[in-house]
Amino acid sequence: MPRSQKLSFEDTKRLLDHSCNSSPSMTASNIADFLDVPASRISQGRSKEWRLSHSEANSLIEEYGQPKGKPGLFVHAEERESIICFIENEPLNSKTRHLKRISSLYYSGKFRNSLADSISMIGEDDQLLPTYEAFTEDGDELLSMDEQSDARKTRACKKYTSAEFRKEKLNKLFTVMGTPQFAQWLTAARLHLEKLREAHNDPEQIYLMMGSSIGYYSITEIHNISSNGNNNHLSSEGSLYELLEEYGLKLRPLTEMSLFLIGSLEQYFPGNGSISIENKNFSQDKDALGEIKEYVITGNRIWSHEGRFLEPKLGTVGIESIFFPDLRARPDWTYPLLLNEHRLDLSNKKDGTSLSIDRWSTYEISLFLKDNCDYALMLSLGDFESRSTHVVHNPERTIVIPNISGLQLFSELDEMRKWLTLPGLPLDEMKRDIASNGGYIPGAVII
Repeated sequence: MPRSQKLSFEDTKRLLDHSCNSSPSMTASNIADFLDVPASRISQGRSKEWRLSHSEANSLIEEYGQPKGKPGLFVHAEERESIICFIENEPLNSKTRHLKRISSLYYSGKFRNSLADSISMIGEDDQLLPTYEAFTEDGDELLSMDEQSDARKTRACKKYTSAEFRKEKLNKLFTVMGTPQFAQWLTAARLHLEKLREAHNDPEQIYLMMGSSIGYYSITEIHNISSNGNNNHLSSEGSLYELLEEYGLKLRPLTEMSLFLIGSLEQYFPGNGSISIENKNFSQDKDALGEIKEYVITGNRIWSHEGRFLEPKLGTVGIESIFFPDLRARPDWTYPLLLNEHRLDLSNKKDGTSLSIDRWSTYEISLFLKDNCDYALMLSLGDFESRSTHVVHNPERTIVIPNISGLQLFSELDEMRKWLTLPGLPLDEMKRDIASNGGYIPGAVII
C-alpha cells in the first residue's frame, strides 16, 4: 500500500492506545478482531513497528472516537535525528539550501521578467524609443502635445513589458548564451576575474575593472587584458558587444557583470532551450529550503535560552566559483547583479528567491521533558540585526530533535553548547527542573 495511505507510527500508536483503553473490558484481541488483523499487529502498532491504513483508522475512530491529543507547542520545523547529526550535516544541508535557493530564483517568473526588462534590442534606446510616432492612434490630435506624448509613451511601455516582447528578448539572449563564442567569453571572463582577485583586495575595484573590459575587447584578447588599465593596444573586433549585436541585442542597460553571473548560472542550471517565463518546476515555498513538517511538542519545557552569536553563523556556498561577497558583514553573494543603477529586481531576504547564503545571528534553544522521561529539543535561528543590547530574536528557521535519551542528554547538550559558543550550561538549574518534573538524572541517587 502506498505510503500516503498509511498513518504515521505516532498516530497509529495514539489511536490504538485510545481504542484499547476505551473501556476496562477492551483488549488488544478485541481491536484485532474488529480490524480483522492478527493480534500481534496491535502490539506492534503500539510499539511503533506497524502502521494503520487510513481506512482502518477511520473505522476505529467511528467505533471508539477520536483520541484526545496532549497539550503542546505547535511548530513548523525541520527534524534531525540528534544534536550531533544536526551539527555534522549542517554544512552539507546549508550548501543544498543555497543551491535550491539559487535555482528557485533563477527559474522564477520574477527573475525572468526582471531580466527581460533589463535587455535592450537594436532600435530601442535606453528611453524606449527616440520618438513614439509608432504608437500614435486616431484621436491623439485632440490631445495637447504633452498629453499626446504621455499617451504614446504609455502605449510603448505596455508594448515593451508585454509577455510576448519579453519572451522575444529572452529567446535572443538565451540563444546568444548557447553559442560557442559566449562559452569562450564566459571562460575567459572567469579567468580574468581570478587574475583581478589575486591583484586586488577591494571588491568594488574588482567589479569596476571587470565590467569596464570584458565586454569591449575581443573575446580572444580577454586573457591579455592588463590589471593596470593599459589596454589600448588590444583589439575590439569580435567582442561581446559585437556578439550581442549579431543577434539584435545591446548590452545596456544590462551590465557585463550581470551577464557574466547570468551566463554562469545558466551553466549550472541549464534551461534546456526552454525560455518560458513560467517557473521550471522548482518550488519557491519554505519546503524548497528544507524538509518542513508540522509538529506538536508535548511535555514540560524545562529549560530555554535566547542569545546572540559572537560572530554570525554563515552557511556553505553552493557555487562559490562565480561569486564573491560585497561586504564581510553582509555576504549577499549578489554583488555582480546588485551594484549598478540598472540592477535586477531581486529580493535581499532568504525567502526562496534570493542568492544569499545562510546567515544566523540569533538563536533560541528549548528543552522539553516528555512523558516517557526522554527529551525533545527545539532550536530556532534568526538573522535580525538590532542595535539594542537586548537580544531581539525573530525565528526564521526551526529545527527539532524529537528523541534524546536521558542517558545521553548532557553529552548531547554539550555538543550544542559548543556550536552555540556558550561558555557553559546551567547544569544545576537544569537538573533541579528535571527532578521537579520527574525526569531521570544519570548518576543521581534517588532517596
